[in-house]
Amino acid sequence: MIHIKEGLVVKILKNHDNAVEVLVNINEKNYKAIAYPLITGKVSLGDSVILNTTAVDLNLGTGGYHFVIFNKSYNTISPYTNGHIMKLKYTPMQIKNLTVEEQYPEIIDSFESLNGMPIITGTIHSMLPAVAAVIKSIMNNCKIAYIMTDGGALPIGFSHTVRDLKKKAIIDCTITCGNAFGGDFETLNLYTALIAAKKIAKADAIIIIMGPGHAGTGTKYGFTGMEIANNAHVISSLGGVPICIPRVSFADKRKRHYGISHHYLTAIAFHCLVSCEIAFPLFSESKKNYIMNQYKKVNLDKKHRIHFLEEDTLSIMKKNQLYIKTMGRTMDEDPYFFKTAGACAVLLTKLLS
Repeated sequence: MIHIKEGLVVKILKNHDNAVEVLVNINEKNYKAIAYPLITGKVSLGDSVILNTTAVDLNLGTGGYHFVIFNKSYNTISPYTNGHIMKLKYTPMQIKNLTVEEQYPEIIDSFESLNGMPIITGTIHSMLPAVAAVIKSIMNNCKIAYIMTDGGALPIGFSHTVRDLKKKAIIDCTITCGNAFGGDFETLNLYTALIAAKKIAKADAIIIIMGPGHAGTGTKYGFTGMEIANNAHVISSLGGVPICIPRVSFADKRKRHYGISHHYLTAIAFHCLVSCEIAFPLFSESKKNYIMNQYKKVNLDKKHRIHFLEEDTLSIMKKNQLYIKTMGRTMDEDPYFFKTAGACAVLLTKLLS
């Protein structure tokens, strides 16, 4: 059940093109909130707004934000986008988008193959800066396209990471597919997102990862990261080579996520139907033995090609001032999560060269 409250905008905290962070007063207490102009129109100081407060009320992981549903200062909002394709369809928030499929039908129809292009895909949004920064550091003039699926947050404007990576020219364009929205290009599905990245954005490197807010339930199959298997299927079916980033941590004390996460092993060892490229960083002997025992137990190495590669991910991220956390842990507290993503980025550059 949705929790709804009315609040007054008392301060504009940050004003971005696709997301506005505000401070709202509800019953004489101030809270952070986010408005998406595509949905709410502009938000200004003194506006009375209707808020979805569900996640904060339930203490869920949205960064402590409420979300603006409606701005009472407007009786009507005129959309400033063309197109006829709806996202968030059949909900009160459905919005129209001008999609690649509508704009470039001849490119979609004439597409034949990715011609062996290696494409990297992961399961957690915090992998993105490590991958993108390492690729850019090795291939300085490389044009990187980020495809955001709809497995996590749907508005790309929610991601501070994407905004920062674009500002620093580490990623060059964004594509939101499915019900995700707000990218430089909009597509209906991952197939057309890949075609758009290759043929329209002219990307040299492509990264597919969901937005912030992956979810898990502690059950074998109940987690959003299962989509990585289907991402690999789509890449392969279009003639690309999937590189699937392992989720690795020696800082997570939960047994199911220690070393290689069971999320990754479930998806890639048991339910991925195509052969993928997988990279790990260089480990100490004890850590490498632990990782190898994990993947050999499920025959991961019999199905996929595994590499151990030197990388310099942490220093590259620090040089670019990308101080990212994963599951609340910094890169120094959980280095192998980021180093593994970086190793896959190194592999991508090797396959591209």
